[in-house]
Amino acid sequence: MRGPKPSHPIELTTEEQEHLRSLVRAHTTGQSLAIRARIVLFAHEHPEWSNQQIAQAVGTSDRLVRKWRQRWATTKTLADAPRWGAPRRFSP
Repeated sequence: MRGPKPSHPIELTTEEQEHLRSLVRAHTTGQSLAIRARIVLFAHEHPEWSNQQIAQAVGTSDRLVRKWRQRWATTKTLADAPRWGAPRRFSP
């Protein structure tokens, strides 16, 4: 095992696991959301893995893995954090 043991262990209920798996499998899920769900699922299924190992399995950076492990541990959500600044003037 490479790297230190992660400081944010992930514990999921069966409902949370099924929800995250459905996000990963769905064809309409955005790729950023699917990657976040895969990170959280790998962290739960393989608690002995380091962030680098999860990043390699998912195909992303260990910095992103650290960010989403911490965000899930604190907020239990995969949504983006609110952004600073004035609200949009025009709708997308």
